[in-house]
Amino acid sequence: MNEKKRGFLRRLGVKLIAAAMILVGLTFIADLTLRPIIEKVNAYECHAAVSEMINRSIAAELERTDVDYTSLVDISRDESGSVCSVESNSMNINRLKNSIADRLERELSRMSSIDIMIPIGTLTGISMLHGRGFCIGMTVKPVGYANTAIISEFTEAGLNQTRHRIIIEIGVVADAVIPGFSTRVPVTTAIVAAETIIVGKVPDAYTHVVAGDTDLVGLLQDYGAVLD
Repeated sequence: MNEKKRGFLRRLGVKLIAAAMILVGLTFIADLTLRPIIEKVNAYECHAAVSEMINRSIAAELERTDVDYTSLVDISRDESGSVCSVESNSMNINRLKNSIADRLERELSRMSSIDIMIPIGTLTGISMLHGRGFCIGMTVKPVGYANTAIISEFTEAGLNQTRHRIIIEIGVVADAVIPGFSTRVPVTTAIVAAETIIVGKVPDAYTHVVAGDTDLVGLLQDYGAVLD
């Protein structure tokens, strides 16, 4: 009886060890399969949350400081009203940059103590399961400080017209952390703080040149020119 019992326990032990090894193997395979998907979804959700926070914070700060184009840029004109120069108001721009950086730091530190809930179905990456199942909390942990830059951009907007934009560019690096996974996510976004169209003198005539492999004779077209 004792021999039979020992044999039974031996076989049971072998089966339990085999089952444990199979379970470990399946867990390892599942980890290899699901980890890239979970990290990708994790990074996407973190990027979306941080981008939304940045946009909301900058919009609130612009509204609070009541910033417009004339407060950031000084335009000089001649007697005829034509634009002579466009100069940035460095003092106001630096003040705006610092106020935005301070607000972002406060919002980032607040995010590090708030769990962003992600349904388990979303983490699988399967579209049919998106938004389903119990939720797992993700914490966003800032890495370093938010990098804030103010960019002055000039682009063509038409015949003798130039679009001038004051752009706020923000760069943030954050760790998206859920149990068992941590993904480092760089987030860069840009928002137009102010813009205007600078209009110059419209010429009496202009020439449109079409380049190509053929002879240019006949491809020079004068628009509005008065011939003697």
